[in-house]
Amino acid sequence: MSNKPKSASSRKSAPDPLAAHRPSRDLDNGEAIDAFVDAFYARMLRDPRLAPIFFDVAKIDLAIHLPRIKAYWRKMLLGDAAAYRGHMMARHRAVDARRRLVADDYERWLSLFEQTLDSGFAGPGTDRARELGRRIAGNMRRNLSVTRVGHGSVTPKSSVSN
Repeated sequence: MSNKPKSASSRKSAPDPLAAHRPSRDLDNGEAIDAFVDAFYARMLRDPRLAPIFFDVAKIDLAIHLPRIKAYWRKMLLGDAAAYRGHMMARHRAVDARRRLVADDYERWLSLFEQTLDSGFAGPGTDRARELGRRIAGNMRRNLSVTRVGHGSVTPKSSVSN
């Protein structure tokens, strides 16, 4: 039996005992925001409920979509108004017109959003992102429901008497 140490390439990867103790990073700079968006979309685009909405209904091109979303979150979290100049509601109305977005869609989106935050981000910027994510999901749900009601197609649950 040889006492020579194994080469790095022949060693099996052991779990990193310090991984759970590494500090989380805050969403207080562009690099961290980009990492968060990448992690969130990796999670979301594997989700059986949400992935079809993005790929089959919205037909997103990730090379175009991800930079826009990163710019949006830079605007929201860093105040970089020049970063994003789109109209989020108009884009989501178009998706909703092709495939009605329902409460479970928003709840799943928010769940994955918060899971991603919890997986490695912490601090005031992260707290702000969590607050904004909750507000965005709620506002999107309400605004799209009102749009449908305004066009006579759907009545929100809250306005239906029991």
